[in-house]
Amino acid sequence: MLRRILRKSLTGLTAGALCLGAVGAQAITPFEQDVNDAIDAGIAYARAQNWFGQIASGSNGPGNGLLLLALLEKTGDDGYAGLDAADQTLARRSACILIDDGSFGDRGSFYSYYDGQVMMALSVYAQTGGPDVPGEVFGSYNCSARSVRATMDKVVDRTIAAQSKGTPTSGGLPGYWGYSGTGRDSSTTQLTAAGLGAAKGYYINLGESPDKNRAPLISTALDLTSAAYAVNGKLATGTYCSDTCGDPAKGQACWGHGYQSNYGNANSSNQQTASGTWLQQLGTGKNVNDPAIQNYLRWLQNNYAYSDNIARDSWPEAYFYYLWSSSKAYGFIENSDVTPSAGNVGPTDMGTLPAKASCTYAWSRSREVNRSPATDTRPAPRNGGVAGPAGYYAETPKGWYYDYAYRLMSLQTAAGQFPNPNGTWSVSADHGYALLVLLRSLGGACLDTDGDGICDSDDNCPAVANPGQEDGDKDGVGDVCDNCPKVANPDQKDSNGNGIGDACEIARCDMDGDGDIDSLDIRAITKLRGKKVPPAPEAADIDNNKYINVNDARGCTLKCTRPSCATR
Repeated sequence: MLRRILRKSLTGLTAGALCLGAVGAQAITPFEQDVNDAIDAGIAYARAQNWFGQIASGSNGPGNGLLLLALLEKTGDDGYAGLDAADQTLARRSACILIDDGSFGDRGSFYSYYDGQVMMALSVYAQTGGPDVPGEVFGSYNCSARSVRATMDKVVDRTIAAQSKGTPTSGGLPGYWGYSGTGRDSSTTQLTAAGLGAAKGYYINLGESPDKNRAPLISTALDLTSAAYAVNGKLATGTYCSDTCGDPAKGQACWGHGYQSNYGNANSSNQQTASGTWLQQLGTGKNVNDPAIQNYLRWLQNNYAYSDNIARDSWPEAYFYYLWSSSKAYGFIENSDVTPSAGNVGPTDMGTLPAKASCTYAWSRSREVNRSPATDTRPAPRNGGVAGPAGYYAETPKGWYYDYAYRLMSLQTAAGQFPNPNGTWSVSADHGYALLVLLRSLGGACLDTDGDGICDSDDNCPAVANPGQEDGDKDGVGDVCDNCPKVANPDQKDSNGNGIGDACEIARCDMDGDGDIDSLDIRAITKLRGKKVPPAPEAADIDNNKYINVNDARGCTLKCTRPSCATR
């Protein structure tokens, strides 16, 4: 199934995977086709390695949840329901491992890397139709009576309990986790909070368990984490590649984050600064224009790279994780419907600063600029394919996603594997990270930009609070942000940029509802001068200021459909 990997998802579990069948037949570009093929080849490789449905040993083990997430998201928002029968079996078995295995859900205590994967993958699995009781019995695993619900409750409870709270200590800082309990470690906190972010959506969308309401408890924990990253960044002006950090008088700076917050090795890294950017967005009401988030984004802009993690903080193997964590940061912003204010930066600014060949404390590579699809050649496809000519992807816009995808496709082997050129901690985890980047995955996270208790992925107005989700014209856009709330216009087209949708412009001024605008309509509007709206009809208020005045009569006169506003 072809996935539209360049368009924002309509409902959100994946930020860019959108099935063509959902939007009608559309031409797919060569770049989109190649990315889709790379995803399919990567999933096929994971199947061939038996990374679904059985616990891999050694360095391959820790990626089970990441790979299940990729398997589910390859069908876009359909998830489990969109898989064929064979892949549904793989998904149930992979879910069973997350439930039944002693390293994952059946552990006796919290462990960050494993519990984070459990919450992410099982949340997406359950919300897209995966059965609560997978019912699989294979090898040493028996899920004939074990449920997702019981596992989620158990893992969420122990994760929240393990978060550092209260007074900072040498071993713990409020808002963070360690590997197996409290701590101040960012590498463990990012995966733990990613799991909680997904679990929040699980309880909101599938209902709370009888014993307690966990979604509010998760929100409290994530707010604490968001606040921690907002205050524990490290000023980086003049270090790394940070030379364009904004105006300090306006509170603008470049703030990075390292593995250990304010303790021990605190040097900033690409991967942990990217983590801190999206982790802050998990806080209630946070968005791209938050000053602390802006400072992190400026650090990422100044240290932008796709060929390597240039500020590694002694951990070059985290390269693929850096690509995914920054992909999530940019994806959250793109899906929030909140645009950067004047002077602020956003995802489209990544890769736009001049290249910098030598950066303080940087490693083998330095700041990069966006690739040029107009001149790039096509990477040789897997299985011995021939590379395409320059400009093969010319239809594709520049930007961070193109840079990341081009790099990963260039690395993919003929067998479909994505090998990490910097070495690896886990072969399967790195493979999963690469797939999740290409899928533009948000890990099932429930982002609530407007703080109204509705996940952005389900919110019909994600940038303006509307807990009731009122939608009078049933066009999928909430009344509070609909530019034409009484006439269905899901595209919200506003050709003249006056804040009134084109669908409503047609009805404005037509006071008698006869389908045209003439002198009869103008006289009716003139008689209403001085009246407020309501009770005066909205059709007379062309400037939408809730008051009928001479400007409304003049504006409607310009819209008359016949010369001199003649009547028929």
